[in-house]
Formats: sequence, C-alpha cells, structure tokens
Amino acid sequence: MISKKGLYFGLGVTIIAILAIVYYRCDPSKYGLFPKCPFYSLTGYNCPGCGSQRAIYNLLHGNIKQAANYNLLLVLSLPLLAVHFFYKIKSAILQKDIRLKMLYHPLTPKIIFAVVVIFWIARNIPAEPFSYLAANH
Repeated sequence: MISKKGLYFGLGVTIIAILAIVYYRCDPSKYGLFPKCPFYSLTGYNCPGCGSQRAIYNLLHGNIKQAANYNLLLVLSLPLLAVHFFYKIKSAILQKDIRLKMLYHPLTPKIIFAVVVIFWIARNIPAEPFSYLAANH
C-alpha cells in the first residue's frame, strides 16, 4: 500500500515533469499561455520572480547564460534546490527522515527572505551593474 507521503511525492514529481515538458516545448516569450507578472504590469518594476518562466525555458534548453540574464537569483538557487530535493528523494527511498541541517536552521528562512528582498531592490536600480539584474521585459 502506498503511503500518503509517497502519494504526495509521486504527485509532485508528476506535476514537475508535466510542467518541464510544457516549459521545454513552449517559449514563454512567444506564447500567451503563460501568466504575466501582475506586479510588473501594475508598477513597471521587476519582482523577484520576473523572468523566471523565460529562465526555466532557457535552462531546459541548456542556455544557462540567457537564463541568468532573465533571473539570476533563480539560476543561483538551483544547486541548493538540487541538494534539497536529493535529500527528499533519498528520504523517500530509504523511508527515513534525512535532512541537510543547514536548510532547517531557524535563521535559514530569514536569510532567504533577506536575499530575495535585496535582489528585488537591486534589480530595480536603474544603474550599472544593477541594471543587469533586470528581467529584460
């Protein structure tokens, strides 16, 4: 019998695989299928996630430099996310809770929040080198 945790894990993997196929096949800059950023639409400023869809499309096609041009924070966060998911998969396979302690430290969410806010502010400063962080709408 499949556990509830295993069911959620399988569902999550399936959703990620479907999204990866959609993003691989459809360039968000060319198709209206993808939602536009409401923050950018209302203010004209980049949010921390602006450019993420185009970055994912480029990452799936091996264009790391172009992906970084769209959203550098997303690209830089991928190794940490990969390590986190490695531990999640290892935990699911071994059926025991295995965690990278640094990710569960009480300061980790505060540090991540600070990095995201600093990135958000920096990518909207209209001067070099900060202008390179903008999502190039």
